Amino acid sequence: MVPYKLVKLFRGGKFDKNYNKRYSPIHFSVPDWAKRAKLVATITGHGSDDHGCAEFCVTSHHFVFNGHAKVRVFKNAATARGCAQRVEEGVEPNEHGTWLYGRDGWCPGQDVVPWVIDVTDQLLEGKPNRVNYFGLFKGKDPNPKRNPGEILMNSYIVFYRSARDVINDHSIF
Repeated sequence: MVPYKLVKLFRGGKFDKNYNKRYSPIHFSVPDWAKRAKLVATITGHGSDDHGCAEFCVTSHHFVFNGHAKVRVFKNAATARGCAQRVEEGVEPNEHGTWLYGRDGWCPGQDVVPWVIDVTDQLLEGKPNRVNYFGLFKGKDPNPKRNPGEILMNSYIVFYRSARDVINDHSIF
């Protein structure tokens, strides 16, 4: 299987009371050649409102495919030494400031690893599909009183095709 087509889904934004109001469902069809589909998302929180959001608070990110939810939760963000405990994974030790505190989806000096999850079984072949997205703080819409943080996010659905089919598809050359 090789990734063959991608569909842009949702991007992040200011993590405030209007965050989830920005997102409308996306409708799409599964290509007839698709053998597999995966959600691929990079999600990180930055800034610090009165709750420490979106950098130092636990957020959850929900992608709902045809009623089936896939959820990413950043529990590391609420820890006092969450990044310090990841030095062996590439965190930059002793970086100035608050380098040792856990963060929402990232740590200083460390690569942001995309979240990749198979959604093939949640999709409908030959029928319209729908995906919704929303992000939460403590199980609710974010609602900071001051200085809302930012969720940096890019998300896609990637359709995979048989490598043999790609090689035999002369229309792409």
